[in-house]
Amino acid sequence: MDAASTGNSQDDAWAADSRRWLRDLGALLALPAMWVDHEPAEIASGLLSVLFGVLQLDGAYARFDDPQRGGGPLETWRPSGSRMPAELRLVLDSATPQAQGVTTTAVETPGLEPLRVTRVPLALPWETGLVLVSSVRSDFPTAMETHLLRVAVSQAAIAIHTARRLAHEHAARVVAEAALVRQDELLRSLVADVEPSLMSLSRRVQEASRLLAELDALHVTTPPVTTPPGAVPSGAAPPVAGREARGDSADRTEGAPARALQPALTRREIETLGLLAQGLSNKEIAGVMWLSDRTVERHITSLYRKIGVARRSEATAFALRHGVV
Repeated sequence: MDAASTGNSQDDAWAADSRRWLRDLGALLALPAMWVDHEPAEIASGLLSVLFGVLQLDGAYARFDDPQRGGGPLETWRPSGSRMPAELRLVLDSATPQAQGVTTTAVETPGLEPLRVTRVPLALPWETGLVLVSSVRSDFPTAMETHLLRVAVSQAAIAIHTARRLAHEHAARVVAEAALVRQDELLRSLVADVEPSLMSLSRRVQEASRLLAELDALHVTTPPVTTPPGAVPSGAAPPVAGREARGDSADRTEGAPARALQPALTRREIETLGLLAQGLSNKEIAGVMWLSDRTVERHITSLYRKIGVARRSEATAFALRHGVV
């Protein structure tokens, strides 16, 4: 009867332990979701808090490296202080970098109880690190505790890697947005610098168009004066013998268009006259024709002399009458 009772008690204890381990395992698997908006340092500190609560530890140390981005290692330990616990420092200094797998070492420090320190190296494609935990229990860690320790460390590594990647993407996004803001400011400043010149040029073009329209309207509303053949216009002197002697060639000369009476302009002078009639300044004409200011001034002086004008307004009227614009 006593043996049966003892067996039942052991079964009940094993069942209770199994339920507790399963509950702890489920909580550890949910850690990344809890740490989704945490910083890497907060995640590392939270890992040690979880391990202390689940495994009843006396000390713990965690280091997570960042080989992909070359940042410094992230380190934290418990109990908190300026120095990590002596037994953890001893194991950390004596461990070989090539050691793989979970290992446990018995450590004795003067004035303290013997401790068992378990070392969990972390070697993932995107993350490397190390976790040390210590306890005074002689059976530490059990097989189930070792499994829970591995699960907790791997979950923390995943969460820290995710937090670092999100922080890197956020920093890149901030840089890109700042570049866009600078580009927008530059474009706005360019528009502010160019807009007055464009508006002035637009006003000049509109004024030239208005003058042309007025001239066209004047030409349409003024009927031409015709004289019958052989008649003498009113107020005109009768023909003289010398005039009759000039013959048909003189009559053809008088009937020739006004345009033919004007001295011939060079191609450059015609281009200069057209731009001048559109309201462009000497400097703007030089920029359009890829000439120097002095060359443009020589063209303007020459065409003024040839067409017999002295001002821009007269040159503009001449260009509009002769279809240069």
